[in-house]
Amino acid sequence: MIKIDKIITSFKFLGSGFFILIIGCGLDIDSTEYSKVKWIDNSSLPVVLKRPSRLKYSWQSKIEGEPLVNRFVLPLGFKLTNVKKGSFGEWLRFLPLKPKGSKIMLFDGTKKRFQMLNAGVVNIDIGTRDLQQCADAVIRLRSEYLYSSYQYDKIHFNYTSGFNAEYSAWRAGKKIKVSGNKVNYYSAPKANDKLYSGFKKYLINVYNYAGTYSLDKELKTQNIKDIKAGDVLIIGGFPGHVVIVANVCENSEGEKAVLLVQSYMPAQSIHVVKKMGAKGAKVWFKVKDLEKKGWSTLEFSYESTHLKTWRSN
Repeated sequence: MIKIDKIITSFKFLGSGFFILIIGCGLDIDSTEYSKVKWIDNSSLPVVLKRPSRLKYSWQSKIEGEPLVNRFVLPLGFKLTNVKKGSFGEWLRFLPLKPKGSKIMLFDGTKKRFQMLNAGVVNIDIGTRDLQQCADAVIRLRSEYLYSSYQYDKIHFNYTSGFNAEYSAWRAGKKIKVSGNKVNYYSAPKANDKLYSGFKKYLINVYNYAGTYSLDKELKTQNIKDIKAGDVLIIGGFPGHVVIVANVCENSEGEKAVLLVQSYMPAQSIHVVKKMGAKGAKVWFKVKDLEKKGWSTLEFSYESTHLKTWRSN
C-alpha cells in the first residue's frame, strides 16, 4: 500500500493534479502518520480517505456506504483536524452514508415531508417504532461505537428517573423492571444477551425511558475552543433537542467548522444537517458563529453554552 510520505514526494515533483489522483486511488489510512497529513486548501476538491479496516459498524455485516468524511467538500483554507486512532471521533468520521439523494425516512416507512435540512442520510436502521428520535440517535451512535470497540462497561445511560441502565448488567442476564418511579434489576437471562440482537433490545429499553433531560445531566460542559467530533449540543427538556458533532476541520488561524448529525421527531433517519440560507459549503457550521450568535435552523437553535461532551472518552 502507498505510504503517505511517498504521496507527498510525488506531489513535490509531479504537481498538484497528479497528487489528487494518487489520493483518489487510495491512502494508507492505517499508517501511523495518517493524522498528520495536511490536506490541500481548495474548496473544489473533496477529501478522499479509505475507511480503516479496524472500524466496525455492527448493524452491517459488510460495511456499505460512502464514508461521511468523503462526501462533503471542506471550506476554503480548511483541513481536517487530527483524530486519535480508534476514537469515537474517528468512528463518526467514517460513518457509512446512503447514496446521494436519499431521503429522510420515518419509522413507519414514509418519507419525511420536510427535507430542507437533509445533507446526507446515514446508512443505519431506524426501527419500526417511534423511538429513535434525537436523544436516542445520539445514544445509538455512542453505544454502537463502544459496542464495536468492545467497551461494554462504558455503555450505560440514565433513565429520566435517574436509574443507571448498564449494558454490562444486561449482558450478564439482568433485565430492568419499571413500576412507577421504582426501577430495579431482576434476573432473566436470555440466549442472545451477549449477541448484537440482545444489545439492540437493551437500546430499545433505554429509548423508552431516557431522553434529552436525562442525557443532558450525564454530560459535562465542553469548552468551545476544544470542540471535537463526538461532542454534542443539547437542550434538555420535554421536549428538548440534541445534535452530535460528526466531523471537524480547521484553518491555519485555528478557526474551526463542524458537521452536525441528528434525528428528530417522529423517529427518522439519522442524517447530516444542512445549513439554511448559506452560500458555499452549506453543511459546515463555523464555530465562531456559535460563539457570536448561535446556530439556528428551522429545527433547532443552539448557543455555545449548550456544548457538552462525554465524561469518559
